[in-house]
Amino acid sequence: MAYRKPGFGLQLLRENILGPNRFDSAFQYYVHKWAFKHPTPWDFFHCMDNASGETLDWFWRGWFANNWKLDMAVTGVSYVQNDSSKGSIITIACLEKLPMPVTVEVKEDNGKTGRITLPVEIWQHGSTWKFRYNSSGKVERVTIDPDNTLPDVNGKNNTWPEQQ
Repeated sequence: MAYRKPGFGLQLLRENILGPNRFDSAFQYYVHKWAFKHPTPWDFFHCMDNASGETLDWFWRGWFANNWKLDMAVTGVSYVQNDSSKGSIITIACLEKLPMPVTVEVKEDNGKTGRITLPVEIWQHGSTWKFRYNSSGKVERVTIDPDNTLPDVNGKNNTWPEQQ
């Protein structure tokens, strides 16, 4: 676990949080700045923050300093003025301590499928988040992390309606 968790953390940072371009650029900055020196983990964290232009304290604290778990869930779907053609209100929740940016996929009964990516900052407002999705038909399924890239401890609540 001592080798797997940091490696998986870097993969999460590259693929889900920063994206390959920003991660690679920040990582190259770190390697250049600390080559042939003795950096600490905190030196790495600060370099990645500075070079990516993003404060990642929430990630360093949750993934490396602590052993926080991640559990995202879709908790409900309702319609604007009870009319699916006017849009949907989708409610998601972060049920554990580790926040994460999320991708939500929505499938409608008319065959339309769409994705929305929400930043980690949504969790600064609390453990639940509602957002409007411009649906044109009835929502059949909503899935958080449709590509299954997050280390979610309970995948059963990632889909609405819940899969049995």
